[in-house]
This record gives sequence, structure tokens and C-alpha cells, in this order.
Amino acid sequence: MKFRLKITIFAVIIGILLIPTYFILQTYGVFQKEKVLSDYALAVDVNGKSYEAWPLINSFAAMDKEEDNRQLYYRVDMNHIQYLFHIAYQEFDVKPSEENPYLAGKVSYHSTENEYVKSEKQYTNAKDFTTALNFYNKDKEVIYTYQNTGKGDGQLVQSIIHQGMSRSSNGGSEAARDPYINVTALFQDKLDIDVKLDVDEEHKVVTIRMNKAEAR
Repeated sequence: MKFRLKITIFAVIIGILLIPTYFILQTYGVFQKEKVLSDYALAVDVNGKSYEAWPLINSFAAMDKEEDNRQLYYRVDMNHIQYLFHIAYQEFDVKPSEENPYLAGKVSYHSTENEYVKSEKQYTNAKDFTTALNFYNKDKEVIYTYQNTGKGDGQLVQSIIHQGMSRSSNGGSEAARDPYINVTALFQDKLDIDVKLDVDEEHKVVTIRMNKAEAR
């Protein structure tokens, strides 16, 4: 009886110790298959060279940890997600520069009449409404709609933890989890654009390559 009591007490102690351990591991995204690119420079491929992708931001981009068929994700609720469409439609120029020895220069995006992502109110009655993010192609056709809940939608938007980050919640703290859209899947399915990622671990650069699907 004493032995069983000792085992029970030991199990309870281990369980108590594992709770903070689980939270720490979760905060660092150990249990998810994606990682946010805050430790990398984000670049665009142009003729085999990498150009800085600003104002696309590395800490709002993510990719799969596994190397095979890596997907690109981006914070769905950030307005500069528009620039990914500019890359897809080649609406940019490049400005060569020797400032950063690991990049060939910077991308300069064109100003266009098209708004590829718009936040729009959807009224349920004269008083109440929800906010939706509509994604458009170059022909101004809606290709995807996300109800701006701040969570995944079970389709192309999923919650991804920014590893090593936490935020306050109800007097405590929790892993920083935000909604990211699968850009690779969206562009392939709706724009007929392939999105590939080249990851240079040595120099900490993730380069986005986009091509028409038939040009694989």
C-alpha cells in the first residue's frame, strides 16, 4: 500500500513538473510542423539572385520545417501580404546594391490600381457586422475569403505559433499564436503560380521563387 502511495505521489510530482515543460516547448513551437522566419532574411529570386523582399516582413512569414515540398505561409491579417501578389504578377523592379554581401539588392514594387486584399464589412442586420478579408486576382475576382476571427478557418488559414514568443492572456501568458494563410496552396490553386522556397541555412536567407505552373 505504501509502495502504491509513493508511486502515486511520484506520478503527481512528475505531472506537475511536466506542465511548465509542456508550455515552454509549446512556446518554442516544438509540436508544430511550421516555423516563423524571424531568424532569416526574406528575399525574392530574380534570375537566380536573391533580392530583399521588404516591406514583406520575415517575422510574419513561415515555412514548413520539413524540407520536402515546403509551403510558404504569411500572416493573413497584415496588409503587406499584398506584395506577394506583386511578386506573383511580376509587378516589381530590382535595385542592385552591394550593401548586404548576401543579397544582390532590393525589390521595388510597382504601384498598381489593383488591391489584392481588402478588408470588408459583412452586415447581418443594420447594426451588427463581421469583418472579412477578400483576396482578389488580377481580374478583380474574389479567389478566397477569410472571416477575420484571428484563428484558423479549417481551410487555407491555420494558427501558427511564433517560436520563442508569448503574450499576456487573462493575467497569465500563452504562446504567441496567429493566423497564417498557406500562400503556396492559394497561389497554386487560384493563380496557377508555383511558389518554392530556397533555404540557405549558412547565410540565413529564405528566397521566394514564383513561376507560372506550366514553366516548372
